[in-house]
Amino acid sequence: MRMLKFRLYPNKNTEFKLLETLNLCRQMYNLLLDELQNQKIIDKAMIQGLIPDIKICDPNFNKVYSKVLQYESYKLFSNLRSLSNLKKSNRKVGSLRFKGKGSFKTFTYNQSGFKINFTGKRHNILRLSKIGDIPIRCHRNINGKIKEVVIKREPSGKWFAFICEDILIEKHNENIKNVVCIDVGLINIVHDSDNNKIVNPRHLNKYAVRLAHLQRIMSKKKIGSKNREKMGIRLARQYEKLGNTRNDFLHKLSRYYINNYDAIGMEDMPVNKMVKGNLAKSILDASWGKLRQFMFYKAESAGKTFITVDYRGTTLRCSQCGTKIKKELRDRIHKCNYCGFEAQRDYNSALEIKRLTLIEIGQELPESTHAEMGALPAMATPVCET
Repeated sequence: MRMLKFRLYPNKNTEFKLLETLNLCRQMYNLLLDELQNQKIIDKAMIQGLIPDIKICDPNFNKVYSKVLQYESYKLFSNLRSLSNLKKSNRKVGSLRFKGKGSFKTFTYNQSGFKINFTGKRHNILRLSKIGDIPIRCHRNINGKIKEVVIKREPSGKWFAFICEDILIEKHNENIKNVVCIDVGLINIVHDSDNNKIVNPRHLNKYAVRLAHLQRIMSKKKIGSKNREKMGIRLARQYEKLGNTRNDFLHKLSRYYINNYDAIGMEDMPVNKMVKGNLAKSILDASWGKLRQFMFYKAESAGKTFITVDYRGTTLRCSQCGTKIKKELRDRIHKCNYCGFEAQRDYNSALEIKRLTLIEIGQELPESTHAEMGALPAMATPVCET
């Protein structure tokens, strides 16, 4: 399975139908949730069986394709399962909430009710049942069978279609020759085992002043007014631009490593547990988890090997002899008093991650890694296709 994201360009009439469908799906979700909360014993079949009765009571629901409404029942019980799993993990969670207009953004065509007509021009046509034809910008080929289409409205007012295609990814049984391992950080967003490093671009700092300015203007607008709604769209578009800039950088960085190496290793750091204190904003801006996610799916598509290793102790251990050297956050140089190895802190961590990765792969470290290497100047952002 692979999910592809394409931009939609609906006209005013079609956008009205999309908004109407989105609102009716939200209402159906809330009605089913209300019935679920009144049940003493959960009966999934009974809840889904209410949909035809609701359509009889309110004919407006006939404007929505039947399977789209049925999917709201699936979405409801999927959220219920997720909530149950969190409770089993001893997480403090509440109950499912009713969806307001601002918190409901998607509806789904599952298995049927959609068709893409390829015109050979810049825009193809996505045909949705009970909505009509919508121009869609397919910037890459769809090779597999389309299983479902998720329509999403962003806070900026833009519409997107997420195409889920069923495609068989062939795994290449090639010998692993080039192995690289990456240590992520806040000064250098990556420092790899080949002693290459890329300075953290700190995308949020570039947009912080503009975002704060728009937030101040929006706070002075009357709640519920059209001016506040317009300012909310301007603010959302600025956040969208920030997200696009960050994603573009991470896509190019991950594509660089996938194209140039047979195997990539990273730490399995629980980023969500690290987002605390003064460094929380910087950690979220660096997006280590998203970089790891991009590496994983790109490696899988390209037939490469991606491995995560235990993050505990990689900063403290000497990559050459395994001795634990206590370091504070301000200590940027690793110096082992036992074997004499001295290098930058992040470079030593990358070598330790590589040692663990090679153990997973079943290879041995090359003898040359013991020699001290001088730090290279900061790399420019690699420019390549995503």
